[in-house]
Amino acid sequence: MARLLKGRKVGQPLRYGHLGMIPLFDSECGAGHYALPETALSLTKVTTYGQMILKNAGDRPAIVPLNLGYFQLGAQNHAMCTSWILSAGEEREFKDACCIQESQGGYIKESDDRFIVLPHSLRKMALELKGKEEYGKLWKSISTFNTEVGLKARGHLDELKQAYQPELLQTVYHLEPQPGQTGAIFLLNGEVAGIELAPDAAFWAELHTPLVMYCYAPLRLMEAHANRAPKDGEALDINDLTSLEALKGRYEALQQRRLRNAEATLIDLAEVDFKSQKEQENKSDRLFTVRAGAFAGQMVMKGNQVAYASLFNEKVAMV
Repeated sequence: MARLLKGRKVGQPLRYGHLGMIPLFDSECGAGHYALPETALSLTKVTTYGQMILKNAGDRPAIVPLNLGYFQLGAQNHAMCTSWILSAGEEREFKDACCIQESQGGYIKESDDRFIVLPHSLRKMALELKGKEEYGKLWKSISTFNTEVGLKARGHLDELKQAYQPELLQTVYHLEPQPGQTGAIFLLNGEVAGIELAPDAAFWAELHTPLVMYCYAPLRLMEAHANRAPKDGEALDINDLTSLEALKGRYEALQQRRLRNAEATLIDLAEVDFKSQKEQENKSDRLFTVRAGAFAGQMVMKGNQVAYASLFNEKVAMV
């Protein structure tokens, strides 16, 4: 994946219990080419179950994040199985979306709510089902996922938010975005669970919260429900300290070791071969489905530059 990760640099890792985040910085794609996802994208209408219309209100192309979805009271909630590139001002109907709330009637007419990203554990199935026009196609997987986090076995993804919103938000607070961040590597107990790349820092600033809150934070809930303890990381050694200066030195040395470990993770990922299949071409922007070892997902290229990518580890916590 060296081509995919070209130009990205790691920052100081963050950790909250079972979940870790290695922030990524820089991008080979110039800033400002794409509209910002939360600002520009909106769900204008659900025409029928499993079919939704998205609009790009921006004056630049917009990347629809992989597995974007919406929650809204009193209407059937929906999510995308794929990413997409919408031209400036474009409105498009997607007929292979999935309903993520099994027994709720009513159609979303327009939503200005913040979007969500499907939980990591559902992404493999969602991507496999792209192109299949069947609105209930994800209900069985959602039901299994719900039991994994201690909820009833129902195809209602909205119950995740209702039951665990404080815990989901707490994860966002602990894994907060860093200034200038353009992506992240997410880890579950030290194993890479996902790779997320944005074209620039402004795009990442709008993607970070829904991605962490709904896609990755549920991994912590699954581990806690299974009574699995977080994997121990290297802690700061405070034994036999003689001064604050000595404490500072140990802390800085620990931070350097953590940074080197993060760099090693990036190098290891870069050595994984990947193959891609083109799904869409919109002027100079192209969307690909990607497979790389245990990873799968999608990426967007602007010319020969990787602008966006969202890859998940198919061997980590899937249902």
